[in-house]
Amino acid sequence: MNDTLKKMLGKSQEDLNQHHIHKILTTASHIYYQTYFLPLLDINGQVNEIYLTLQSATDKIPVLMNAVEREVDGTKRIECVLMETRVRDEYENELIQDKRNAERILQETDEANLELQQLLKEVEGKKSELEQLNLQLQQFALTDFLTGLSNRRYFEEQMTIFLVENRDYYKPFVLLLIDIDYFKLINDKFGHLVGDIVLQELSSKLQNAARTDDVVARIGGEEFAILLPNTDEATSYKLAEELRRSIEQSYWSCEPVTISIGIAVVKQGDTSMTILERADQALYTSKNLGRNRVSIG
Repeated sequence: MNDTLKKMLGKSQEDLNQHHIHKILTTASHIYYQTYFLPLLDINGQVNEIYLTLQSATDKIPVLMNAVEREVDGTKRIECVLMETRVRDEYENELIQDKRNAERILQETDEANLELQQLLKEVEGKKSELEQLNLQLQQFALTDFLTGLSNRRYFEEQMTIFLVENRDYYKPFVLLLIDIDYFKLINDKFGHLVGDIVLQELSSKLQNAARTDDVVARIGGEEFAILLPNTDEATSYKLAEELRRSIEQSYWSCEPVTISIGIAVVKQGDTSMTILERADQALYTSKNLGRNRVSIG
């Protein structure tokens, strides 16, 4: 990190030694970096014009970043160039200025009426652009870039909602944890690009098999989760078995793929951690018994 960026952040070299880039990113940019930047860099070897927000000692700094992956002396490194931007601030300043202009023109002659109407339209247009930008940022923050499924952050938010509804209204739900069997062997045999295609194909199959109110998410690597609202243990086991058989028998681009599934049914007093632990233990049981099977925790 050069002196210009250290000065921008208000940090010294000692502050940053042995720290990951996450330390200087806001929470939203950290998520965007993980779900968009790293997969794109892995595929293309470079990323052009990605918008991030840095967290300085006193302020949040919007930046435009270009990055390229290089190998130097046998070591892979990512080189980044950042340029400070103030796009959103400029939009907001223009909104304020246009509003003031509109108020001034309103007090002038009738001849300025057409100009006033045009300025008001521009104000509405810029407001709409800001709303659209915020909506896109929110979608990026809750979506897994590679698969298009919900990401872990959205999954955890929904899990919290399901737990509150179970506590207050006794609404049952079931958690399925799903893992691709021998996924590392697929990456080793065909390469990571084919591995990404397998993740995308499985995501599509999971989404197509899900019911309207089910929550399907990729929560990390080759691990996926499905929340089944208003579902009991017997029904969830039947659905999980149908899903497992469907995956085993369906068409795949590279070679046949199977999945292991762990089931956890919500209990009174459960937290996110306790139900995840039971589902994870059930998933481990499925793997330990030979994979391509369903187990209940």
